[in-house]
Amino acid sequence: MKNLKIKWVYIFYCILFDAAGLLYAQNYKHIDSLQYVADTYNRAGQNYKAAVAQMDVDVAFMVADRPLRDRSAYRTAQAYVRSRQYDEAFYQVTRAFEGMCLSNDSIGIAYCYSVMGQIFGLKKDYTKAAGYHHKALNILKRNTHQKENTATAKVLYADFFIHQKKYAEALQALSEALAVTTGTGFYNAKAYIMDQLGFCHAMLGNSQKAKQYYRAALAHEKTNRYVDIRMRILKHLGECYLSGNDIPKAKSFLEQCIALKPLDEESEDYVLANRLLAELYEKQSNYEQAYRYRIEAVQAKTGLMSEAMLTNTEARSVKFDTEQLALQNSLLQATSETQKIEAQQANAKKNVFLFGFIFTILVLITLLIFLYFYFRQKRAIAANRNNELKQQLLLTQMNPHFIFNSVDTIQNLIYEDKNDEAVAYLSKFSQLTLQILENSSLQYISLKEEINMTVNYLAIQQLLYNNFDYNIIAEDGIDTETTFIPPMLTQPFIENAVKHGIAGKKSDGSIQIRFYKKRNKLYFEVTDNGKGLSGKTREGHRSMATKITSERLNATQETIEIANIIDNGIVKGTVSRFAIPYKIKNNPA
Repeated sequence: MKNLKIKWVYIFYCILFDAAGLLYAQNYKHIDSLQYVADTYNRAGQNYKAAVAQMDVDVAFMVADRPLRDRSAYRTAQAYVRSRQYDEAFYQVTRAFEGMCLSNDSIGIAYCYSVMGQIFGLKKDYTKAAGYHHKALNILKRNTHQKENTATAKVLYADFFIHQKKYAEALQALSEALAVTTGTGFYNAKAYIMDQLGFCHAMLGNSQKAKQYYRAALAHEKTNRYVDIRMRILKHLGECYLSGNDIPKAKSFLEQCIALKPLDEESEDYVLANRLLAELYEKQSNYEQAYRYRIEAVQAKTGLMSEAMLTNTEARSVKFDTEQLALQNSLLQATSETQKIEAQQANAKKNVFLFGFIFTILVLITLLIFLYFYFRQKRAIAANRNNELKQQLLLTQMNPHFIFNSVDTIQNLIYEDKNDEAVAYLSKFSQLTLQILENSSLQYISLKEEINMTVNYLAIQQLLYNNFDYNIIAEDGIDTETTFIPPMLTQPFIENAVKHGIAGKKSDGSIQIRFYKKRNKLYFEVTDNGKGLSGKTREGHRSMATKITSERLNATQETIEIANIIDNGIVKGTVSRFAIPYKIKNNPA
């Protein structure tokens, strides 16, 4: 009878362990499915979706062993780097680094250092980037029996040199990586390394060797497919042949690159390919096609910036959900431990029970206090972020207003067969549009950059009206390189001076622009010698851009002064002035 009981107990435990093993296997099968989705997006060039999908894998690994969690955090960091979300990438790689330090995983630590160096290099902090790359390579040198592990680190180190235009150093690192790579991932893929080798040779003036590497890269890409890598190779081939004036081949490769663009996602290679095609058609004097590709490049660049901002918001939401899941998991573990202690001490004395009860209450009170201050801080950060986004939104409303006015002018010049004027206008417009796009995501730019943008704008207006001169002065005591102001605040008032001031004059128009300081405030002033403001204009006229600028200044409690210039009762022109918020070397004024 006793042996029979032992036998049934043994059978029960066998069934229990088999069930637990089955559930464990099914859980990892689900994680493998999520990882497959992330890898598919990654290879298809849909980097933002790949980052979100990789975050789902990271969430699923929250209950796994530490080495698996650390590897998942590392892969998530890589996904965020490729989607240009560098702050999120750094957060994930530091998670992976902490875990790998606890596990004493030297290879993993080296990988984390490499990604940290890559992030700081992309942020142009080359001193920190170099330090992290050296740490990674020093660790990997001590593991000489695992040479294949150095490939990715050397490729990222080479990318760091390329960003600094040190192509000879990059060639050496890339050659060493190519010699040891197994070619299974993205950065250590032979196609990626050969493409970078070709780019370095092209930058050093060896176009024939560059073409050889590009074609070899194209062949290797077929065995380890990544859309991003293929687009980059095709763009480089098109650029190489265009510089050699081989127009048919350049056109073929660039059109292939554009055709590979992932659905609903922009990329830098797509933007650059469109710009190169515009340049190609300008060489052929096909200005309509050049215009079409220029506009597509501008729209793609705008979409790329908007997509990055949107995905950054989504990623922060996913990160918040992950932290909440981790918090819930820790609470569940604490509750489980409490129940186990209560079961073990069920027959203990009443004073021990009372001590445990008081201790639990204190823990809960401490946790509630912590959560209260934590979420209050989160709300304050969110409020500040909303104010920043509001400023960026007002700025992006103004950019399309100016861009589409200028595009209209280019179109009219083309229709009127004024090709030389159209080319000159298009060249200056491209420079100005690039400045606007680069500055629109920034809260502050230097006064020197704002003046350069104004010079480009007025040069374009001179091509249109040909009836005025201008002068821009920054008074003594104002350092234009260290003085930073919000971008595009002055442009609407300069536009009004041109279009509503001197536009009606046949000649001798004059626009004077002055930046000066008064009572520790920086002022902007623009005057024209036009017809001045009529009564109706003073009461109601405001362009959309001027209206948006007024809203931006309202946040800083500054006012705009617009008035006629009157001499002996005669209107001699118009003056507009207002105080501009500014910073000196990133210190608020």
